[in-house]
Amino acid sequence: MAKSRFWFQAHWLVGITVGVLLAIMGFTGAMMSFQDPILAALNADTRTVAVKAERLTMPALLDRTQAEAQRMDARVRTVTVPGEADGAVRVLFLSGPGEIVRYLNPYTGDWLAGGARGEKFFEIIEEVHRGLITDRLAGEYVGRRVVDIAAICLIAMVATGLYLRWPRRTTNWRVWFVIDRKLRGRGFLYSLHAVIGTYVLPLLLLSALTGLYFAYGWYGDILERLAGVPPVAEENMKGKLLVAPDIAKVWASFEQATASESHGQIAVRFPKEDEEPLRIQYLMADAPHVTAFNTVKIDPTNSQVLSHERYAQKQTGARLLASMLSIHKGAYFGIVGSLLLMLSSLALPLFMITGWMMYLDRRRVEERARKRQAESAATA
Repeated sequence: MAKSRFWFQAHWLVGITVGVLLAIMGFTGAMMSFQDPILAALNADTRTVAVKAERLTMPALLDRTQAEAQRMDARVRTVTVPGEADGAVRVLFLSGPGEIVRYLNPYTGDWLAGGARGEKFFEIIEEVHRGLITDRLAGEYVGRRVVDIAAICLIAMVATGLYLRWPRRTTNWRVWFVIDRKLRGRGFLYSLHAVIGTYVLPLLLLSALTGLYFAYGWYGDILERLAGVPPVAEENMKGKLLVAPDIAKVWASFEQATASESHGQIAVRFPKEDEEPLRIQYLMADAPHVTAFNTVKIDPTNSQVLSHERYAQKQTGARLLASMLSIHKGAYFGIVGSLLLMLSSLALPLFMITGWMMYLDRRRVEERARKRQAESAATA
């Protein structure tokens, strides 16, 4: 009994202190679950183009982006060519401390106006979700560390919640999965809180455990060792300065390295600093999911291929780690996974509200009991 009371106190204490933050994280996470299709729909007039005979060659598209970068006094960071025939090319420019996103028609080479509706909104939502807004106010990493600790608290909440709701008759499935609508007041709130918690428990654990992968290097190192992922080999780029690559030669090297493969989406990431290779990530036409990327790294100074990492050749653990962000969002499991992760994230505000309601109701009951005891003592 004393042990149960201890875990009960721990559960509600963490809940009423960190619950609001977890609710914010859950709500913002849910809002980002379908961010990509929402932005695509909002910007369909720009991100969708008329399909013609064939696209411009990749070197021609890349040369077009470099020319535009010179005109803008900026640098090209990433050029993403979608796998869909009617998709516009997305180009990310670095301009001073900021970034500029433009869209290019891959058939005509014309730059398209707009394409950024809703992006600023989702940028703010992501900053709230990751604690980056707090970093601006309280100092670098402060907000992120608070969010990371909240994720650890979520794991503790799941564990203590499961312990507290464990029924005496574990085989009674209705206790686990059916909300008792005959109850009223705090009893109904508890049933709602506990049953919904049972449904989303594994999903909340998945969100917390995958989120921590991006928070702590030591945590990522442990997962990589458990998954049997070998240390990343360093490319032979030491001492090489940042130079403008020869686009034609770079693309020829890429095509030679991937000659027998059918490409879907292709993303060319230009180096940002000295000793950094040029990276080309591409999806196979029959890729199992949206993060099954293959990566070719090329020395921009001589256009030589440094490495070619194929997703299909990775071990299962390495594949999962490479897809960690997609798993965190649920997209790894398709639209059903995204929907389930969204619903589990929305459960966090529900837990915060019902938890606070039960806490306040319990305080009122205890206060009334103390008053009755005081009145009884006064009249005795």
